[in-house]
Amino acid sequence: MTTKIINKIEKKIDQIEKLHDKESMLCEEVKDLLAELKENQEEDNQEWEEDLDDEDFEEDEEDIDEEEEN
Repeated sequence: MTTKIINKIEKKIDQIEKLHDKESMLCEEVKDLLAELKENQEEDNQEWEEDLDDEDFEEDEEDIDEEEEN
């Protein structure tokens, strides 16, 4: 009788260890996804800022041209 209980306890311990391993793997996957998102966000922000700078420059040139005409 005690042997059966010990075996059941050992099986439960194994199950807990497997769950912990899965949990760790999932955490790593989520961390990787977050890192990828941060990297993409930084790239998008840089592109957006570059686009804004270009547009501002073009508008400034148009304003200067208009002033010169007047």
